[in-house]
Amino acid sequence: MKLFNNILIYLAILIVPVFWGMEVKAQDEGVEEIVVTGKAIKESQMAAIEAKRQAVNVADIISADAIGRFPDVNLSDALGRLPGISIERDQGQARYVSFRGTPKRYTTTAFNGINIPGVENGRIPRFDSYPAVITSQVVANKAITADMPGESISGFINIKTFKPSDIEGFSFSFEVGMGEQDQGGGDTSKENLRLSYSNDDFGFVVYGSAHNNEQITDNREPTYGGTKGAQTPDRIDFRSYRVERESEAFGGTIEKYLENGGRIFLTSLNTEFLDNEERNDFRAYVKNGTPTTGSGFTGSARRLFNDARYINKTEMNTIGIDTVFGSWDIEAQVSKIDTTFDTFMPIGYFIGGGQLKNLSYDISDPQNPLVSFDGTYRDIDYSTQLLVDAIGGLYTETDQFKIDISRDNNRGQFKFGLQYDDRLATGGGATLATVTNAKGYPSEECNPKDYMLGDFASPRDNSVGAFYTDNVALYQCIKDTGRTRSDFPDDEKIDIEEVLFAAYIMQTFEMDWGSIVAGLRVEDTEYETSGFKLATVSADDIGYGNVAAGAKEALKVKRSYTNYLPSLHINYDMADDVKLRLSYSTGISRPSYIESRAAASIGIITQEITGGNPFLKEEESWGIDAAFEWYYDEASLFSVTVFHREIDNVISESNSKVDGSLYSDSAEPGELWDLAAFGNGKDGELQGLEISINARMDNYIDGFFSGFGASLNVALIESEYTTPEGKVFALPGQSDTNYNASVFYEDHGFSARLTYRYRSEWLDETETGAVFNLGGGVYWAAQNRLDASVRYDLEALTGQKASIFADFNNITDESDMRYTAQRWNVNQVESFGRSFLAGVRYAF
Repeated sequence: MKLFNNILIYLAILIVPVFWGMEVKAQDEGVEEIVVTGKAIKESQMAAIEAKRQAVNVADIISADAIGRFPDVNLSDALGRLPGISIERDQGQARYVSFRGTPKRYTTTAFNGINIPGVENGRIPRFDSYPAVITSQVVANKAITADMPGESISGFINIKTFKPSDIEGFSFSFEVGMGEQDQGGGDTSKENLRLSYSNDDFGFVVYGSAHNNEQITDNREPTYGGTKGAQTPDRIDFRSYRVERESEAFGGTIEKYLENGGRIFLTSLNTEFLDNEERNDFRAYVKNGTPTTGSGFTGSARRLFNDARYINKTEMNTIGIDTVFGSWDIEAQVSKIDTTFDTFMPIGYFIGGGQLKNLSYDISDPQNPLVSFDGTYRDIDYSTQLLVDAIGGLYTETDQFKIDISRDNNRGQFKFGLQYDDRLATGGGATLATVTNAKGYPSEECNPKDYMLGDFASPRDNSVGAFYTDNVALYQCIKDTGRTRSDFPDDEKIDIEEVLFAAYIMQTFEMDWGSIVAGLRVEDTEYETSGFKLATVSADDIGYGNVAAGAKEALKVKRSYTNYLPSLHINYDMADDVKLRLSYSTGISRPSYIESRAAASIGIITQEITGGNPFLKEEESWGIDAAFEWYYDEASLFSVTVFHREIDNVISESNSKVDGSLYSDSAEPGELWDLAAFGNGKDGELQGLEISINARMDNYIDGFFSGFGASLNVALIESEYTTPEGKVFALPGQSDTNYNASVFYEDHGFSARLTYRYRSEWLDETETGAVFNLGGGVYWAAQNRLDASVRYDLEALTGQKASIFADFNNITDESDMRYTAQRWNVNQVESFGRSFLAGVRYAF
């Protein structure tokens, strides 16, 4: 009810200008002069298809209007609708992009051509901090030309923001909406604002965007032993997250126009994603339980609770010039790019011993494992109470200079350029360190029983009585006792400096039948990391030997290497409406700052020891793309693309089991913990087929049914690589099948779109030691989503460029499931519910 009351308020805000506009229009022009609006979906399709047609490489394009007409929260959602691109979610929200089923680090991201370090670990881009509405166009390059970053094995995503010169004179637009996440009844809202002005002398644009979402995420996370049909739970976790996520972006551009048609410009872009999570986690340990009378056991209980904050931030400021010198076109830019990735989870970690009497379980439904025992979790007292800080952070500073110079010649266009990046990365915890607070948990001052709230808002059984506490107030109580955030342990701190220098040369040959683009890019890398390594591990085999208790040595590693990256792209105009493309491209993927750090971390809660490997080699690849594109009618396209990649030195996580008591006093002697490190595998291969079609009925018929149309894309992909231990896996992130199907209707200012997305299962992590007997690996099960969006343009009624909209996400209330090695061995089931958002847009 609260949701619909809020919607009515926003509709009321719209009604006044709407009817005001109608009245003015009737007086000034008469009712007969009502304006007929165009078809916005068609216009956006035409813009994207034409940009794809004019490209000199294999690429897919998203136009600004297309982004706004899907129920996309961020750019990851928007990109996931393109052929061959799938997304990974966290608690239901799109976060990462997997380009053609490859690891996330194989993709490079840029804003207006300025590539930025991955905020999470120096390589992997996260798209949940990039609101979709700040963009004017997104170009997903699948075959790389020499003027693009070489660190793009899978693709290069260039996000273009609005420029002042896009619209002459004053322009203003805003969007506001609100809705509800049905699981937990949380509010969701978004606000967007853009103002611009341009004339013959100068121009400016400023914009801001905010999206907030409150939700409850319900998890069941069992850990099993045994075999299929006879598995027994080692432990079952009942977790609930009260989540508030805030995504904000603001920035702008000022341009001074030159007499030669060039410009001097200053651009600023700032994005921030805040994730505030209150976790309540109740764990039932079954494996070491002792039998009691009947069929029950006496198990042990543990409880974790925290008020956590995750920050993901990018700040980019660029000054540049586009000008003409003689017959040369010159574009030079200097950029300062800072990224922040910070995690702080102060965890109350309570251990109860043999508190679960007459414990029994039912795991017949893997998505809803059941546990019962005498009483509930509200009745349990915990003998051991710890305060553990889970901390992680990576903070990068980049100075970048980039210049591109080109001129037309009698063959086509000649182009060359240089790019210099100086990057400094600091932080620690890689990716998360756990530090026990020396003062302990303040049990007397901050008793969680004094902060108890209601039972879990869960769609699953909660017979154990798992409940919420007011974790925000609890953490404030903890702070009031003088307990503060722990620093990163010295042996887990990250200190990395990286200098990249790139130069390229390319020639476009214009032919009667099309074009040829040939180029060579050279990239030089200098890398230095300081920290510690586990003493018994050799430089050639770091992370895989027997490790002595607590033995560490100081380590400083300097490395340099040079890569030569040729490319060739042939574009053949088979007919006026048919293109054939053939591309050869090469690329690299440097180890992430987490993988190549000279540091090791010990997690007492996760029971993991994690180390970096500063001696990792960069991954190297070459590939071929072949595409058939038929532009068979207006706003219509049929395309088929096949591709193949060979990848050497594939970086792989490698796990083994070790005695945890060698590393931490919190482990019992003989208790097995995971030792995780990284190494270079080999024989990586990736190949696939992409098919895409856009079709519209208004190209063939008139009347009501002419408003219907559809788009469909399918990607069939396979891959493999060999780990350092000789095991064969698919590349992490690779799904065999991805498809998007969308049916839409638009006419007379009304548009509606129903979209279904499917992604088959994919490998998330390789765990060659931990689950060797089961075949290895942690997988996400297949995922699907049904979304819908409705728009109504009011310009024909009011003379104002206003519209109302409603977006519906996860209509069928899907949950996401993860398993270890085999589908029956479920380790996580995550539900988050449906969401709905409605609002208004206005522009002049």
